[in-house]
Amino acid sequence: MNKAKVLVLVSGGGTNLQAIIDCINAGKAPHVEICRVIASKPGAYALERAEKQGIPTSVLERKAFSDADSYCKD
Repeated sequence: MNKAKVLVLVSGGGTNLQAIIDCINAGKAPHVEICRVIASKPGAYALERAEKQGIPTSVLERKAFSDADSYCKD
């Protein structure tokens, strides 16, 4: 069976991200793979959590956009 690829959005410490990682590592979510973690600010501890697990990360800062509408567009 194929794994569901999940992208996780984070903004801070990443406690929810860690809970998902823990479930996957414990075999409780064998069909789930976190394919990337995207943070809204650099330096978010969640990025470190992801990197320790070998999960690719990106940062998409709100302040890099002129307004909220621009930030939320695809």
